[in-house]
This record gives sequence, structure tokens and C-alpha cells, in this order.
Amino acid sequence: MEACFIITYRCNARCEMRQIWKISTEIHKEIGFEILEKLPTGLKKINVGGGEPGLRKDLLDIISILHKKAKKIDISTNRYFTQRLVEVGKHFHNVAFKISVEELPKINESSY
Repeated sequence: MEACFIITYRCNARCEMRQIWKISTEIHKEIGFEILEKLPTGLKKINVGGGEPGLRKDLLDIISILHKKAKKIDISTNRYFTQRLVEVGKHFHNVAFKISVEELPKINESSY
């Protein structure tokens, strides 16, 4: 089993492709620890996304909970909050970072 959690709809990028920033959430309405603690253990993978997960000041605490629940954690990010991401990487070796380039128009609009 795999799971995907949108831990925030807030985003500092203004990607035209996703436009998730238009439905931004208030911090107190975002997913909390009590929900994450209820997850079963033994998951194959958890994807943590949003908006931009790096906006969560408690990202390290969130990953602290989730790393006990899954063999692998992917964080989908736009890379702007590098220090928070580096801290997560230092503490948890089962975390991979999926970096989006959607906010870079020349890359986003080019054909692959």
C-alpha cells in the first residue's frame, strides 16, 4: 500500500500549470500530527506533497512520524526551502526528494 498526503495547499511559487496556490489553506486547518499518528505501519511508500511542503515549519516533525509508517518517503517540492529539506535528509535516510521545475516557464513550456 502507498499513501499520499497533501500537508498544505500553500505555495510560494505561482505555477500556471497547477495553480494550487489559488486555493491556499490556513495554517490551523492543515493536516495535524494526530491524523498522521493514526496511519497504519508497514506502508510501502508515502508521498508528501502539497502546495509546497517546505512551507511547513514542522516538516521535520511530520517526517518523524511518517518515517515509522513507511519504508520510503517521497517529498514533492519546489526546492525553495532548502534548509528544511536538508535537515530532513540529515535525519532520515529513507526520504527522497522529487523536485518540480514547473515554475520555470522555459522548462515547463518546452517539449521533452
